[in-house]
Amino acid sequence: MRLSCTLLSSTAFFSVLCSAPTLAQDDMILVTAARVPVLAQDSTASVTRLDAADLEARGPLFVADILRSVPSLAVSRSGPEGQLTQIRARGSEANHVLVLIDGVEAASPFTGEADFANFLFDDLGSIEVARGEQSALWGADAIGGVIALTTRQPGEGRSFNLSGELGSFETRRVNAGVRYGGDALRMRAGIGDYQTDGIDVSGTGGETDGYRNSNGHFGVRYTLSPAWSVDGSVRWIDYETASDADRDYDGRLDDTDNARHGEQVFGRLGLEGEQARDGYTLDHRLTYQFTSDEAQSLVDGASSGFSAGSRDELSYQITAQWSAGSVSNRLTALLEHQVDDLENFAGAGNGANQSREIETTAFAVDYGLAIAAFDVSFSARHEQNELFDNATTWRVGAAYDLQFLNGRVRASVGEAVKNPGVFELYGFFPAFFTGNPDLQPETSQGWEIGFEQDLMDGRARWSAVWFSSELENEIFTDFGVFPATARNANGQSSREGLELEGQFEVSDAISIFASASFLDSKQGGVDEIRRPEQLGSLTISWAPRDSDWYAAASLDYTGEQGDTDFGSFTPVTLDAYTLVSGQFSRRISENFSLYVRGENLLDEGYQDVFGYHTRGRGAFFGVRFNHG
Repeated sequence: MRLSCTLLSSTAFFSVLCSAPTLAQDDMILVTAARVPVLAQDSTASVTRLDAADLEARGPLFVADILRSVPSLAVSRSGPEGQLTQIRARGSEANHVLVLIDGVEAASPFTGEADFANFLFDDLGSIEVARGEQSALWGADAIGGVIALTTRQPGEGRSFNLSGELGSFETRRVNAGVRYGGDALRMRAGIGDYQTDGIDVSGTGGETDGYRNSNGHFGVRYTLSPAWSVDGSVRWIDYETASDADRDYDGRLDDTDNARHGEQVFGRLGLEGEQARDGYTLDHRLTYQFTSDEAQSLVDGASSGFSAGSRDELSYQITAQWSAGSVSNRLTALLEHQVDDLENFAGAGNGANQSREIETTAFAVDYGLAIAAFDVSFSARHEQNELFDNATTWRVGAAYDLQFLNGRVRASVGEAVKNPGVFELYGFFPAFFTGNPDLQPETSQGWEIGFEQDLMDGRARWSAVWFSSELENEIFTDFGVFPATARNANGQSSREGLELEGQFEVSDAISIFASASFLDSKQGGVDEIRRPEQLGSLTISWAPRDSDWYAAASLDYTGEQGDTDFGSFTPVTLDAYTLVSGQFSRRISENFSLYVRGENLLDEGYQDVFGYHTRGRGAFFGVRFNHG
């Protein structure tokens, strides 16, 4: 991997100036690190947590744009907002990242990948990103890591919020929400609508390709007794996006009238209880969750295909915690059963028509031990899948507090697995692609070592992580045959890199957080596409106490990356780019505030995917009303 003096100077900058957002509070609680709440200083994994203040500083953007601030997360958007949006973590593929929305798996049952195109949430309370092999805790799909999106929870009493926004590209947005927090009952609900005329995705000067996103959410928690409670949530997204397609199959987008209308639902219902006796506690959680993903494709206003996928999962998780002197123990066991139902229709007699059901049963354990300054964790998971051989994954981690440096060193090693998606196995598009039912699951083994440190009496902190992974049986699309098909690659795919992140409280009013990543990802000695070797992000917020003013600015850098020109099937290089955004707001009364924000302020002409054009500079004006 090529790490030059730029890397060394970046390391020095972070060690003097910064600290990780993950470490911003000594009492920060993480969930992705162990499936149950644990203190950040007890975690042996690389986890970045963006809290409400971090999300506010990034502005009311799509989740994918917020995630540009997290180390080693590369965004690939096929055009403007509303188009296919993929996240690659640590050089993995997009379907190697498990995404949870309020604990519900958000991946499409067809592809096993979460499309971030429609994740535009006004009510997020936090985002957690656990990087590296996490299958032992979270199952297949978690080769590159886990991204957990959590809705903001209600406080005490009643509250109400309403906001509206107008801006460039004929963009209109409105959101409303209510919350209630009482002794036994807590509830939240909200709705939102976003519409934009967009731009011409093909860049040929044709008509613009618009996008609409309507969404809603509801959550409730009721305390049955001091020991037991029930809770549930549901999030619904209805979207319609226009796009252009390569109608003549020459590798270039044409100005066509293509559209996609879909609906996504993520829901969960859980029963939770706690028992405490003689120095130990038992936490029980019985959960049912479901995912529904339906979509219809349209060409010139007529339906060209319909897909409907659902995922139902029932799980029971029990966690025991006990202590003896300075030794603390945590043991979690999980039993999980999942059923995926899938149906695809592309016209009478079409070979793409199919209806399938896939069942998976898994058992997992996670153990954590803390002895004074030393922490250790071990996780293992065994999955039985009716399509593939049974798989066992594992992870071991350790951490040690270096009190004389006010720092902490940690290391981990693990194995993860990713099963082929249904389209990769059975997809059939005679003019382009046919599936391969003989595909084998992908497996990844990797390690990491990290160091984190407090500076300036806790006002500044920084962290650095070096990681390396080897992927076997990588699934790729072979365009050397007609029609193209999916295959397992021979040999190993290597991924290694360095992650830096930090935060500095300059004063009571000014905060800075930043990240930088240096990545090398190769298959057979060749750089893999859409994996930038360098990523960087810087966010500055200004929030004076007892002031009506607030300001924030962000800079996100994406280095050069390779892609493929599908007209000639030759490699191309996408230029590096920097996206700058910012916002100002002013409270004009106790409940009202006005704001203005800008996106892509440098008016960069850039592409995340070759041939797909993106939006230029945009300005947006909004008003917020908050009561309670």
